[in-house]
Formats: sequence, structure tokens, C-alpha cells
Amino acid sequence: MLAALIFAVAVLILDRGSKRAIHARGGRNVFTLGSVVRIRYVLNRNRIYQSRGMRASLTATWVLAGASAVTLSILGVRFQSSLAHVGLGLALGGSASNLFDILRDRHVIDFIDLGWWPVFNVADIAIVVGLVMAILK
Repeated sequence: MLAALIFAVAVLILDRGSKRAIHARGGRNVFTLGSVVRIRYVLNRNRIYQSRGMRASLTATWVLAGASAVTLSILGVRFQSSLAHVGLGLALGGSASNLFDILRDRHVIDFIDLGWWPVFNVADIAIVVGLVMAILK
């Protein structure tokens, strides 16, 4: 489970830093990476982020998910490989970073725009990749 903790902290730092850098640009200067990816500042102000009860529910869900994953791993039921631990770390770190945004700012900063998919951030990538790794391994 040490790998999970290391990757969770790494994703948290990377996502927080990337959001801080995008925020510092103040939404100015949309730029592209190649012909497919645009980087642009988008505030995801979902209505549920404004509700104290929903923020508490999201926090409780995150804690329950993390505790469940650790328990399943310790009991030997699931998540036994190092790759699964890395996946758990990615998913929990990414979700912790987005949850931090929701709790502190009542919004999430998104900035990766493919044009054909909703705008997302580094934490979202870590969540999806991490869950796939943890479940498939």
C-alpha cells in the first residue's frame, strides 16, 4: 500500500500544480498542443458543489471508498498486485484533488479540451486510468 500512498501524493501535487499554473494565466491565452488538444481555463461550477450537504456526502463517499479499498487489499480480497496499488493511488489522489477544489472553492478547474469530449484535468485522467488499473489487475 506504500505505492498507493506515493502515487496519491504525486497525483495530488501534479494536479494542484497544473491547476495553479492554469489559474495564474487567468483564463487568458488559450493555446493548442498539436492539432487535437487545446488548453483553456474552464471553471466547472456544478450546482451540487454549492450545497453543504452534497459536499459532506462527497467527502464521506471519498473516505468510504478509500477505506474500502484499503480493507479489501489488507484482507486479500482484491487489489493484491503492485499495479493495483498504483491504480488505487492514482484514483484516490485524483479524486482527493478534485474534492479539495470542491470543498475550498466550490468549483473544479478544468483545462484539457479535446473538442469532442467535456473539458477535464489531470486529476480526472488519474481517476480513470487508476480505476482501470486497479480493477483489471
